[in-house]
Amino acid sequence: MVIDNESKAAIALGALAGALAWIVGYGLTYAASISDLRSNEQYDTLEAATDESLAVEMVGLLYYNAHNVVADVPQYSVLQALEPSHNFVLAEGGSTLALYAIPVLFLMGAGAVVTLYTHSTDESATDAALSGSVIVVGYLPLVVFGTFVFTVDPGNGAMAPDLFLAIGLAGTFYPLVLGALGGVVAHVVSRTPQSGSVSDPNST
Repeated sequence: MVIDNESKAAIALGALAGALAWIVGYGLTYAASISDLRSNEQYDTLEAATDESLAVEMVGLLYYNAHNVVADVPQYSVLQALEPSHNFVLAEGGSTLALYAIPVLFLMGAGAVVTLYTHSTDESATDAALSGSVIVVGYLPLVVFGTFVFTVDPGNGAMAPDLFLAIGLAGTFYPLVLGALGGVVAHVVSRTPQSGSVSDPNST
């Protein structure tokens, strides 16, 4: 199958937008949660058990939890205080639940941006959805990468994001569906007549 230059450019833009959505989403999760995380007794216990700073890893686990991906937790030592399939966002509750909005907003935004730059207004909403969903090309590899980076190992096995949920849900379903939704929103907005943009031919 031959891919024309226009399609290659759309895929490249989708990959860039998807990667940026993941990176900026993680950064915002870090900024929003690090203060509460460092004052959490459970976090202090895990740091003491591993004898290293876990800020990057624990925020990463929160970020995956915000995609509805649980952490796989081996049941030994201090990790026994956690559920075998643990969601820190749900366990904390309260304002932490706002983290669920981060991947939704950034993925929809990325899909919308790609669609606005690659989609003609005379094309269909289905075409717009397909344009927006291309962000999966950049999002999925970073999701997979993160499952091997955001791990906490007190010594006999690491707590890490569930790999299959990460690939299927965070890396595939989220960017495909939310990117497509963002693309459709961008399509609808771009086709909406702007106030004063059309002149009245009978006006003097």
